[in-house]
Amino acid sequence: MLHEAISRAVAERQPALLAFLEKIVNMDSPTEDRALTTLVGDVLQTKAESLGMTCERDPQTVYADNRICRLYPEGLGNAPRILLVGHFDTVYEAGTVARRPFRVEGNRILGPGTFDMKAGLSIGLFALEALQAVLPSLPVNVTFIFNSDEEIGSPASRKVIVEEAKRHDLALILEPGEDGPSLVVERKGVAIFHLDVEGREAHAGIEPEKGLNSITEVAHKTLAIQALSNPELGTTVTPGVISGGTKPYVVPGRTRLSVDCRVTSMEEQARVTAGIEAAAAKSWVAGTRTTLTGGFHRPPMVASERTWQYIARMQAIAQDAGFPLLGAKTGGASDGNLTAAAGTPTIDGVGVHGGRAHSEDEFVDLPSVEAKCRVLAQFLASLAERPL
Repeated sequence: MLHEAISRAVAERQPALLAFLEKIVNMDSPTEDRALTTLVGDVLQTKAESLGMTCERDPQTVYADNRICRLYPEGLGNAPRILLVGHFDTVYEAGTVARRPFRVEGNRILGPGTFDMKAGLSIGLFALEALQAVLPSLPVNVTFIFNSDEEIGSPASRKVIVEEAKRHDLALILEPGEDGPSLVVERKGVAIFHLDVEGREAHAGIEPEKGLNSITEVAHKTLAIQALSNPELGTTVTPGVISGGTKPYVVPGRTRLSVDCRVTSMEEQARVTAGIEAAAAKSWVAGTRTTLTGGFHRPPMVASERTWQYIARMQAIAQDAGFPLLGAKTGGASDGNLTAAAGTPTIDGVGVHGGRAHSEDEFVDLPSVEAKCRVLAQFLASLAERPL
């Protein structure tokens, strides 16, 4: 039976997969360090090319080049076009690997970037390799995007991700799965707004009346903006940072307020944006002026009817494989927000399971590596056997 053959092929490749994961985890790749992150991109591209993929670079100047690797076997005709997406940048500074290298402790894999998300990249590549070992050729058309700036919101890679998403039937995001274990079926839209208030400085003891207190103005704006939250709808608006003033005895002339927003729908995105724009336009301290910057950089990821059909297919395969998967909603963002907004059915959280991302305790649940690799490979094979 095909699925049994795929399971064996995946199991046979686990030592090689873990060795590959160890290699890329033990390479620092902070988003802001173009040189270091490029080296990891090179390793990923070399592995993709060993599978017969044709790779091109999406050239960048600030961050490492994104890699777009394709494998469109001959004779597939109208076979499904699948987009795999994962990032190879991490939040950890250069030198972190020297202090905390890749290691396995019991059923946990530890090391910077293991969970978020170098293990996800690894299972994506080795799922393709397992399929090639079992079948005459890959049964679906695949494009694999390795991007270098997801941790800061994919500012440079979002264009190519959206463009490619529009050309594909399904996007699979290799971000970590949620507890449960679960796939990610919905993500909130995310925004960061900055309000820069300009007042006027004055001596706080001698002539405070000649000043325009920018902190007081920001205090009023903070309360108005905080009131935009709507927990019942899943909308959170969080004033997170206030910075301003110079000395306690000087009426503050400049203050900045930074706000994080998370929404579950485009309607809430529009409402929150309008509310923040209104708060920025209004002056509680007459004479102050406010400049508003920022906005939503990730639209909400909402599962379409077509997406739910794909999710049900993957969940059925996972159930048969002995690794049942639920569906989870999360406030965190990923490149899945971008592919879903492009109109492409998107399943997120296709990667491994574990926890403590962005911390010294980041870990991968070791059994989930083989399990999720197997589910992914069998799912891809099923799309050729029984197209939706």
